[in-house]
Amino acid sequence: MDSYIPLMTSDLYVLKHKDIDVAMVRINKITGQIEFIIDVYHSEELPVGCKENSANLAEWWNNRAIPDSRRGIQKVLNYVNQKTSQALMLSSYGLSLTDHYWMQPVEQELYWSDINFFQNDFSDDLGELLTDTGTIDIDKNITQFSPSSSVNGEMKKKWLIKDSKRYLMKVNINNYGQQAVNELIARRLHKRLGWSNYVPYFLEKITFEGKEYPCSLNEMFTSPELELVSGYQLIRDFKVPQDMSEYECMIKLAAAQGLDKTVVRKQLEYTIMTDFILTNTDRHYNNFGFLYDSTKKKLVHMAPIFDTGNALFYQEDYIPTGKYLLDIRVASFLKREVDLLQYVRHPELISIDKLNDFSKETGELLREYTKMPESRIHAITRSIDEKIDFLDAFLHGKMIWKPQKYW
Repeated sequence: MDSYIPLMTSDLYVLKHKDIDVAMVRINKITGQIEFIIDVYHSEELPVGCKENSANLAEWWNNRAIPDSRRGIQKVLNYVNQKTSQALMLSSYGLSLTDHYWMQPVEQELYWSDINFFQNDFSDDLGELLTDTGTIDIDKNITQFSPSSSVNGEMKKKWLIKDSKRYLMKVNINNYGQQAVNELIARRLHKRLGWSNYVPYFLEKITFEGKEYPCSLNEMFTSPELELVSGYQLIRDFKVPQDMSEYECMIKLAAAQGLDKTVVRKQLEYTIMTDFILTNTDRHYNNFGFLYDSTKKKLVHMAPIFDTGNALFYQEDYIPTGKYLLDIRVASFLKREVDLLQYVRHPELISIDKLNDFSKETGELLREYTKMPESRIHAITRSIDEKIDFLDAFLHGKMIWKPQKYW
């Protein structure tokens, strides 16, 4: 793949959707950022949520790069002699494993089938550098042609190939590596409840400075036919009417793009209730989404439930109990976790009797994969038991978001 290196003699690029010319843009060769759109050839092929203006497309481009807030990214950029994450991403043409967009330099004739990461192998050099999962050889020429340059989010991540399949690895050595274990705990929860549309994370261990830490892996759920469209992409430019919630707008927009309203509503409701059990505080609009068929030009499925790592008080020293568990702040449709339950119309999606000893199973996983103190494990499992009791009360008709009336 070393032959696929952008020839940076011009600052003109064609935004491509597979092999369709979508727009011509000018990109700053140093910063890797879109400066303005020169022309739009096929507006219907623009990324979902993008309109024909530079700010819109530039935001989309910037958001697919590694954020500046990711720990260690500046060190990586210095090592590979890039000024920004966008410039690093441009060295792989902006290719991703979540969608089918890329940037072609005007002086190169390339084809998506020859360079896309869905069907072509890639080096792990950059991925190892981004996640500290390999030994850095200062004399080695790091191959930057990798989908790992277009994975957003603050956790260290990389794409890798394992038995010819693409997997996303997420690494965090802080907080006992609990975020990775939380993904496995969420998988066990969905399995117990009989829900099928979720990402089946599994764990491996990495060694960092002589110590072992858990990391999560999940197989890619996009494909050469299906792209991920986040909730944010869908709603970003929609003016929400005053008499409608953003939650209802999301369902309406998804239905307008091809999905069945009931299917969307049920998955969002199920996610709200299981996030409540796990105290997942980070179900923002980029942490759920839809699968888009680029040939049919419509949404065809809800994306499987993913990213439940920021749960179970993973970075909190104090784990609340009792009524304080009903005052958790979250990044979601509403600011308070318990208030989200008001959106639930299908409580039958959750069977409480399937959760017997789930807290015990959670404790066993935390003991197996982390060196977390027993006192913390006990506090976490206690919070699960209490949350399940609260949810049970809700399922029996109590408006638990009104504690002054019921508790």
